[in-house]
Amino acid sequence: MKILPDQLERVRLEQQQSAQTNRGAQQTGDAFGDILSGEVAKTSSQSTASTASLPPPGGLGTLSALVGAQDVEATSEVNNSGSAIMDKVDSVLDKLDQYAQNLQGTSGDSSLKDAYGVLDDIDSAVQDIRSANPNLAQSNPGLQNVVSELEAMTMTERIKFNRGDYTA
Repeated sequence: MKILPDQLERVRLEQQQSAQTNRGAQQTGDAFGDILSGEVAKTSSQSTASTASLPPPGGLGTLSALVGAQDVEATSEVNNSGSAIMDKVDSVLDKLDQYAQNLQGTSGDSSLKDAYGVLDDIDSAVQDIRSANPNLAQSNPGLQNVVSELEAMTMTERIKFNRGDYTA
């Protein structure tokens, strides 16, 4: 069977239309996409006003965008404990930036020992967030996803570190 270009275009149009109609029905699934696109639009408008430095490689910038996307409009239902969790997640992201700088050797007299110490701090902070908020998935699934991503990234970095991917 041959696929013709007009058939492809018809399928593309159907997918776009179904995505637009499903957007309202799948609010929880598409809420993140809406938040992210709003944050990207806000960031792009701010980038014309000032020049920002590029995020460090390895996905850390993506994670910062995830947490940055959890602003006031997206977290209207988050109570004070949600703000406290956001503060903790923000401090973990700061530690991830410090970890990335240690690995790149841009933070002065940094060494792999320092980087591993920061990685331990990150791991303990993520575990503290998990243990202090066992019902985070029910109260705020967006933050739960961010904490899960942080936990996965920490475990991945520990495996890479122990495997010897990073050398002095």
